[in-house]
Amino acid sequence: MEITRGSADDIDVLEPLWVAVHHAHQAAMPELAPYVDDEATWREHRPLYVSLFEQPDTFLFLARIDGDLVGYALGCVAPAAEGWAADTWRVGDRIGELESLSVLPDHRGEGIGSKLLDAVDKEFARLSVGDVVIGALPGNTGALKLYERRGFKPTWIYLSRFAARTQG
Repeated sequence: MEITRGSADDIDVLEPLWVAVHHAHQAAMPELAPYVDDEATWREHRPLYVSLFEQPDTFLFLARIDGDLVGYALGCVAPAAEGWAADTWRVGDRIGELESLSVLPDHRGEGIGSKLLDAVDKEFARLSVGDVVIGALPGNTGALKLYERRGFKPTWIYLSRFAARTQG
């Protein structure tokens, strides 16, 4: 397994891995249905990746086995004042965010996510960013356990009430 640095030019190859994340969301929290379909999730998510790469200090790591893409991690850095943490906790001037981490289902449990997180941690350290946030669905217990083993703790919970979910 090899981890390499990616770029904005690699965004389109991330689609099947993002769709795998979308499927993991659906499996982890079926009670949150209805979900958008695979085409819609990528159509809606891809512009976020494009906009992140327009910002300084956005990075992408790609995990490959025998040349096949099996995982990725996308991180970014923003001024703490633009986020939600600085008005509540003591944080540095900048906060890192692991925007996405994906490993294809057939390769989960092989340590690929941990190796991607190692690369992410090194990059945030290189950028002198000590405060990092990661979002995860509460039902995604595998991801939560991975992040908690790495020292992350639940910090902020979003609750939602979507009209499509309440109609029946």
